[in-house]
Amino acid sequence: MSIKPYSLRLPILICLFCLNLSLFSQIQIVSPYSRFGIGDLSDNNNAYNLTMGQLGIGLRSPYHVNFTNPASYGAFDSLSLVFDGGLTGEFVSLTSDYQSVSRNYASLGYLLFGMPINRWWKTSLGLLPFSDVGYSVANYEEYPNSGTVVRLYTGSGGISRLYWGNAFTIRKKLSFGANISYLFGSMDREARVLFPDSVYAMNFKEVYYVTMKDLYFNFGAQYRAKIKNDIFLNLGAVYSPSINMAAKTDIFAATFQLNSSGVESPRDTLAFTEGYKGKIVIPTMIGGGFSFDRTDKWVIGVDYKWQNWEKFRAFDLSDSLVNSWQVNVGGEITPNIDNYNNYLARVHYRLGFNYGQTYLHLRGQNLNEYAITFGFGLPLRGMKTMLNVGGVYGVRGTTANQLIRESYFKIVVGFSIYERWFVKRKYF
Repeated sequence: MSIKPYSLRLPILICLFCLNLSLFSQIQIVSPYSRFGIGDLSDNNNAYNLTMGQLGIGLRSPYHVNFTNPASYGAFDSLSLVFDGGLTGEFVSLTSDYQSVSRNYASLGYLLFGMPINRWWKTSLGLLPFSDVGYSVANYEEYPNSGTVVRLYTGSGGISRLYWGNAFTIRKKLSFGANISYLFGSMDREARVLFPDSVYAMNFKEVYYVTMKDLYFNFGAQYRAKIKNDIFLNLGAVYSPSINMAAKTDIFAATFQLNSSGVESPRDTLAFTEGYKGKIVIPTMIGGGFSFDRTDKWVIGVDYKWQNWEKFRAFDLSDSLVNSWQVNVGGEITPNIDNYNNYLARVHYRLGFNYGQTYLHLRGQNLNEYAITFGFGLPLRGMKTMLNVGGVYGVRGTTANQLIRESYFKIVVGFSIYERWFVKRKYF
């Protein structure tokens, strides 16, 4: 008995999903600013959205999964399955008044599915990062009595998001949606104080290992109106209520000495707490956006979102956080999708820009961030499946007041697979 190729598609995609789930814990980043809050937020790393300035609130597409606004799932074709998956790599340059260093990393980016339940109900399932932690910072100070004092801060980990989303078309022009996400992960943070000039001085370290998990909800709405001919206006809004995410932490503090080979020799345990339970507050987020599009020709749009990070708490303690906001502008143009004699005319060209205030307020400075994005959707011959490639150049922070300016170039490569799976076969 032969096995038809399409009968293997679902098992293969499920295996890819499970592989992605196991590898998400290996994600690493390089950002000293991920030391604060819940780390470096991963709002939208989907290649389609990312290369258009992270546009998404007012964006609709039957060929891509736009999890930024769950109401957009209503655009899926009633007979097709959509799959988005991709990888990301990043080259980071960190600059201060004293030195510059460069780092790079690569990781799995996202894995997203979208499909119809019926004509008015569409669903989506996906796995992607929610936040990432990865830093190693050293601070050297000189004191007359004790000599050099070195303070080392290191951290790793992050939060992943496994979501199930649904969109319902109430009327032909109006749809509502919701994502139910399971947030899970861990963050390992360590601070050390070393006295390299003294043989007898006791070095000190303090370690926090935090694990967290809980449900997280975000809601969306979209309205699509025809302006003229095949030009449409899309209005969108999103809302995520505040949650108190369940968390627990292990705390360990101790003194130690270093031998000539740099190996630790433990001395006294100053504190040890295992499984201390608490809450991490993820605050309310709201946003709105709009886009104009001409079917299979072009799309352009603007988003704005705001989040109340002043309400952030971790185990009843606040951090150096302020309310964040971001403006996203972007678009896509396809010269002639039906011109099979000219491949470049069928390529989707994307460009975008975003600017905003991050949730960090350090040494009297609000840390702003901007990024320029670009990308291409490269269609495969005879198919609506495409290879998405793109880049992002961005800058976060400043060198003022002894802070660090973080410049980065991110590369994203992904596939958008669009196939008809739900066609009823007819036999004559």
